[in-house]
Amino acid sequence: MENKLNLPSESDIKRILTLDDKKLPSFPQVAVKLMEASKDETVSLSDLAKILETDPGISARVLQIVNSAFYGIGRQITKLSEAVTLLGLDEIKKIALGMTVFEKMFKSGRARQFDRLLFWRHSLSVAVLSLEIAKATGYPDPEEAYIAGLLHDVGKIFLDINGKRDYGSFIQELSSSTELIIEQERSTLGLGHDDIGAFFCSLWKLPEKLIMAVKYHHQPFDQMDFTREDKLLISIVSLANFLCWTQGIGSFDFIRPPILPPEVETFIDLEKIDVINCIHRMNKEIESISEFYQFVFPSANQLKENLLWANLKLSKANTRYYYQEDPFKQIQKTASQMDTLEIGKPLAKAKTIKEVLDIVMYQVGRIFEPLHWSILLKDPKTEEMVFSLVVGANKKRLRGVKLPKGEGIAGHIMDTGKSLIIKDVSKDNRFSIRVDNYTKFKTQSIIGTPLKTGDKCFGVIELINRINDDPFSEEDLKFLSSIAEYAAIAIERSYYNQALTNMATKDSLTGLKNRWSFERAISNKEAVLKQYGSIFTMMIITADGILQMEETENLASKDSIVKEIAQGLMKTKRNKDVLFRYGEETFILLLPLTFADDAEIAKHRIKKEVTKIIAQKLQMPVNITISPHTVSSEDAGKLKKIVADFLFKSKATVNQDPIGKIEDNIQPLFEQENIKETNPEAQTKTKTFGKSVSLSGNFVLLKTGESGHIRVEQLSLEAIGCKISRSHHIQINDFLDIRFFLDDIKKSLIKRRGVVREIKGNYIKADFYNPPPFAKNLGFYMLS
Repeated sequence: MENKLNLPSESDIKRILTLDDKKLPSFPQVAVKLMEASKDETVSLSDLAKILETDPGISARVLQIVNSAFYGIGRQITKLSEAVTLLGLDEIKKIALGMTVFEKMFKSGRARQFDRLLFWRHSLSVAVLSLEIAKATGYPDPEEAYIAGLLHDVGKIFLDINGKRDYGSFIQELSSSTELIIEQERSTLGLGHDDIGAFFCSLWKLPEKLIMAVKYHHQPFDQMDFTREDKLLISIVSLANFLCWTQGIGSFDFIRPPILPPEVETFIDLEKIDVINCIHRMNKEIESISEFYQFVFPSANQLKENLLWANLKLSKANTRYYYQEDPFKQIQKTASQMDTLEIGKPLAKAKTIKEVLDIVMYQVGRIFEPLHWSILLKDPKTEEMVFSLVVGANKKRLRGVKLPKGEGIAGHIMDTGKSLIIKDVSKDNRFSIRVDNYTKFKTQSIIGTPLKTGDKCFGVIELINRINDDPFSEEDLKFLSSIAEYAAIAIERSYYNQALTNMATKDSLTGLKNRWSFERAISNKEAVLKQYGSIFTMMIITADGILQMEETENLASKDSIVKEIAQGLMKTKRNKDVLFRYGEETFILLLPLTFADDAEIAKHRIKKEVTKIIAQKLQMPVNITISPHTVSSEDAGKLKKIVADFLFKSKATVNQDPIGKIEDNIQPLFEQENIKETNPEAQTKTKTFGKSVSLSGNFVLLKTGESGHIRVEQLSLEAIGCKISRSHHIQINDFLDIRFFLDDIKKSLIKRRGVVREIKGNYIKADFYNPPPFAKNLGFYMLS
C-alpha cells in the first residue's frame, strides 16, 4: 500500500519527528470498533451501546452531549442504550466517533499557539461538510466521508507533539507570512501534515480510502491508480477543507484559503450541487454544539456566500497557475521578464484593493515597459472613469482626472467589456485627444483591457506607448488580459474579505465592536493578560427601556438614542478602554488594570457624564445602569457566563445591512485606502524623501548605450539625484539604468531604472521607473 500511496518512509518521518512510542498518539480502540460497526449493516443499537460502554469516560461525554440543549429531549438521559434509541444509529455514531477522537487524540498539546479548540472546530466542520457534500454528489458512503474529514489534518497533531521543531513557533511565524501553509510546512519543517498524517493512518491500519483522503487533500492525485470513487472521496474532503477556510473556520486563528487540487473540478461539478445549502447545514449543526465545545464562529451569512464564490473563482485561476504549466510561457519573453511572472500568487495574498492594484501596476511595468500606464475605475455616482492609479510623466497632474462615460479608448473598453489594441491612435476615431492636451504628451499606441470577473466590471487597465517606441502586439493583449483576469478576481476577493471583516466584527449602527468581537476578545487567556493586564474590570452598561419605546413623530428613533449613548460612552472612556455593543440596549466596557475601587469611581463618572449628554441631546430621560465586575485574567473565561446571567433576556445585535454592488463600491473604497496611505499626519514619522547621501555607482543611457560613473547625492523611495562624472548627451525624459551601492552593513547593490526629469550641468534628477510596491532593500535603508 505504501508504494501505491507514495507514503513517506520511516526514515523520512524520523528526520521530522521524534518517534517515542510512549508519547506517540495511538488511534483509540473505541473509534476503531465504531468504524468497523459503521461498515456492518447488521449492527444493532444495543451492539453500539456496548462498544461505547467499554470506555466510561467517553460514555459520560456522549451522554453530556445528548443531554445538551441542542437535542432538547426534555428529560435527563442516564443510559447509553436509551440515548442510542432516541437519537438513532447514524447520529450516535457521529457523536461518539467525534468525541472519541477529540478526547483521546486532539484535546491536549504542547504548543500554546496551536489552539486545539480552533483545530477541533475546523476538523469537525470539515467532517460535517464532507458528509453534506458526499450526500449531494451521490457518494455511496457519506459516513466514510465524515470520518475522512475528521482525520484529514491529523498530521498537525504529530507535528505539535513530536515535531523536532516547535510547531507553535512555526504557526506564530506563519501568521505573518503570505505563503501557502502546506508549502511552508514542506520547506520549513521538511514534510507537510498531509504526508505525516497519511503515514500514521497507515501505521494504525486504517482503511485505505481514509489514508488516500488524508494524503491527497492538498495534492494532485489524478495520475494515481485510484478508482473514480476513491478520487471522489479525496475531492469531497479537499473541497470541504477549502470551503471551511474561506468561511474563516481554519485550524489556525487567521484566514488563509488553500489551493484546490485541480482534479476537484473534474470530480465535483460545483454548479450542479447546492454548495451554499451544504454550508448552511454545516453551520447549523456545528453552531448547535458550539456551546458544548466553547467554539467562537464568524458571522454575516450573505457575505460568506459572496466570499465563497470569489474564492472559488480565485482558486480555479490559481489551480491552473500552481499545478500546471505556466499559462504565460506560451508568450516568448526574456529570462528576466519570465522571472516577474509570479503574479497569481502575490495577487492571492493581497489583503486590500490598493495592494492588488499596486502589484498589478508594478508587474505591468516590468513586463510590458510602457511609457505611461494607468488604472481607471468607475465613479459610481457619475459613471465617469477616474484615473485612480497613474505611472509616468505628469502622473500627479493626471491622477484623479475624470473621463465622461464612454469617452476615449478606456470608455469604449468599459462600455463593451472587451480588450482593445490600437497600434496608431491617429487612425482611430475612438481616441480622445483631450487627455494628451491636458498632459502635454503625445500618444502613439494604446493597449487596454477591462478589470472584469463574470458580469462585474470594475475598471480598465490602459498602457500607452513603449519605451522603445515599438507598438503593442496581439500577444501583449492576450497577456495583459490574463493579468487583468487575475487582478479582477483578487479585487473581488479583497472587497468581500474587507466587508466580511467589518460586518463580522463591528456593529453596523454604532460602528463599535460587536458581541462576536467581545467573545473573541475574552476567549484567550494569554491575549487577555497582554491587553487588559492581570486584573481588569468589565462594565455591563444597559439603557433601560429602549426596546419598549414607540417611535413617533415626537420621540427620537431608537437608532438615534442608541447612537447618542454610544457617542456618550466613547467620549467618557479612557483611550485604553475598549467598548462593545453587546445587544440592542446593552454595551460592555473593558477597563485594563482597573481594580474594584477605581471601577466604582469610573462607574459614577461615566454614568453622570453619559446621563448628562443623553439628557441634553435627547431631552428625554434614559435610565443608564452600570454593573462593574472586577476579575483576573485567569478568570476571563467566566465573563461570558457573567454577562449571560446578568442579561438573560438580552438579544445579540443582528447586522442586516444590505451588501452593496461591488462594482459601485471599488472606487470609493480604493480612495479611502489611498487617503489612509497618503495622509500627511500618518506619514510624519516615516517621511523619507530627499535623504542626503554620498554613494558611488554607474549608469547606462538606454537609447545609446553610453555609460559612466555617478555620485548619488539625494535619495528617496521614488527619486534619485546624482552627479555624472563626465560630459554626456542625456536629455529630459531619457531612461537611465542605474546601479549603486548603499553604505549599509551589507553594502547592498541597488539596481533601478530612472526617468530623467531635471538636468543642471552635470547634476541629474530622475524619478525611479516602476519602483516595486515593497522595495525592502531600499526602504529599510531609508528608514534607518
